[in-house]
Formats: sequence, structure tokens, C-alpha cells
Amino acid sequence: MIEEIIEKIKKMRNGEGEFKVLKEHIMNLDEVQYNIILERLKIEDEIVKKYKPKVRPALDPYVSGELGIYRRLDDHEIGKFLNYPECCIKSFTEEVRVSIDREHLKEAEEINKRVVITSGFIPCSLKCKEAIKRGLLGHLNEKELEVIKKVNEELKKRLGSFNIFYEDFYDFIK
Repeated sequence: MIEEIIEKIKKMRNGEGEFKVLKEHIMNLDEVQYNIILERLKIEDEIVKKYKPKVRPALDPYVSGELGIYRRLDDHEIGKFLNYPECCIKSFTEEVRVSIDREHLKEAEEINKRVVITSGFIPCSLKCKEAIKRGLLGHLNEKELEVIKKVNEELKKRLGSFNIFYEDFYDFIK
């Protein structure tokens, strides 16, 4: 999960990889910024590996900020970098679905479990099989939900949550 993102960042730092806009941005980071990003992602990766949640947490807000994700350098490229399904990227970029909307909430009523989403990720549907498969969205039972809550709390404790875009590393829909 997070380990794959770390590897993509390392490749881009060396001028490799498919993400043109992000690669240029990462190559221009100073050494201190780059090392802080990697260290914070390693902490997040350690926590994720410890708990093995069904749903991946959002990237550390500091890291997302430093990578330019909030500046929306290239939404399609950022979506691919974060391993979002193509259907969800299109929903976000072409249909301008930038938040959980009425359609999502209607779907949530049809699902008999708790719906948890990686913060910042807007699925095309709360039933998107590809988003579930990639660990960006989950329909969880109480035991799975408790794991998510532990991950969320440990991430907030170890990395802090000082972001205007999200307080938690997960969005809890139902």
C-alpha cells in the first residue's frame, strides 16, 4: 500500500517513471523536504503493516501538501499515482464529483455494513469493485472497523493531523 507509493517517489526523484508533472515537482524538492517525506511515509507504512487494515489510510497530510497533491497539479496523474481506479478518476475529473454527494449517501443506505473510504478519495460509487479491491473503500463489519479506528488514531498520534482538508485518515460514511 504505502510502500508502493514510497517506491514511486524514489523513482521519480531519480527522473524515472510515468508521472511527468509529479516527477518534475519531486525532482525540484530540496533534500530536506524529500527526506522528511520519506521518513513520514515510512512511519505510515509501519503502522499500516502493523494493523493490515482493509482500507488504506490517506497519505500523511504533510506529505500530500509537499507533493503538491492539494495544488491539483494534474488530477488524472495524481489519481493514477495514488492507485485510484480509472472510473473514479473520470468521475472526479470529468463529472466534477469532488465530494460525497446525494448519490453516494443513497448507496450507503443500501449497504448493510459500515462504509469507510480513504480520506480525500471520492469513489465513482460506494459499490465500486475496483476501489474495494485496491483498498480505497470498504464495507466493514465491527471488527474491521475497530482496526481502522486504531490505525486512524495511531497515525494521528504519530504524524499529527494538522490539515484543513481532513482531520482523519479515513472518511466514515455509515
